[in-house]
Amino acid sequence: MRGRYSLVAATSVAALVLSACGGGSDEASATSFDIAVSNATELYSIPWLVGKDQGFFEERGVSIGKIVPSKGGGTTIRNMLSGDLPMADVGFTSVLESSDADMPLTVVSGATQSVYGLDFYALDSNKQVRTIKDVRNWAYTNPQSVTQALSFMLPRVAGATQEIERTSSGGVGEGVALLEAGDVDVAVVPPSVAAKTGKFRMVVSSADYLEKFQQSVITTTPEFAEHHPDTVKAVVEGYAQAVQFIRDNPGRAAQLYADYIDIDTDAATDLVNKAVKYDNWGAGFDAEAIDQAVEAQRIAMDRKELKFCDLFQTTFLPKNVSSTLPAECE
Repeated sequence: MRGRYSLVAATSVAALVLSACGGGSDEASATSFDIAVSNATELYSIPWLVGKDQGFFEERGVSIGKIVPSKGGGTTIRNMLSGDLPMADVGFTSVLESSDADMPLTVVSGATQSVYGLDFYALDSNKQVRTIKDVRNWAYTNPQSVTQALSFMLPRVAGATQEIERTSSGGVGEGVALLEAGDVDVAVVPPSVAAKTGKFRMVVSSADYLEKFQQSVITTTPEFAEHHPDTVKAVVEGYAQAVQFIRDNPGRAAQLYADYIDIDTDAATDLVNKAVKYDNWGAGFDAEAIDQAVEAQRIAMDRKELKFCDLFQTTFLPKNVSSTLPAECE
């Protein structure tokens, strides 16, 4: 793949508070619940849509209700807490920062392991911005976010030496608004938004530069994992089966996604096929993807030490997925 390298992007998000919640002692709520998913209208939702559609969770005794959307890791955890949601597909950098603050979290599975979908677009009418070397004003979502880190790492990898002004938009939608107003040259445009309009043109495909990056993980509280291990295992196994189904049946996955966010089936098919190409989802633990996210967090926090190995529990992973953690966890 042209221009693709394995690099680290600095990232961090606001510290989070996670306490035991979500059906801790009630068996009914432990086997039937909604799932909190970061940016649920984007590609993160597809394995959950497939798992629900194909009955992969129900055949293991768990009923997943609604996919509860949020705008990122911090919001996902808040949804998890306020909505009595025992498990979440949450940004890994949020988990790292929460752990660094001695707040309890347990990572039971991988989820999104690439930066596909975090791509930077210009207005199609802006003829002066064609490549990354033309960008003078770069919008990212929030300070210490993955998108802020990408605004520094991607130009460096591309050899772009021009002076760049960086603007915090406050969110993905807000960044799109800045772009449409002509206040910035590029901003993250979600695939679902780009697919619905011809107003935007991709300038930088992040996944062409960063091969692996643990974007999100399936997370719960230590208490829920301890008291309901069969439920956690069922969810992880269902997710893993859904990921394999997407690889084997991208057309069906695309149809579910198209119906879910109301986009053209051909556009959804293109998004799913590219996500499969970039190995976007994985229930297992990928040491390289985790390593890059951890190292990025260390850069973002300006810290060499960041303990994270105790976060992971491999006991819930099915045998057919990777359980390999970074070398420093051995």
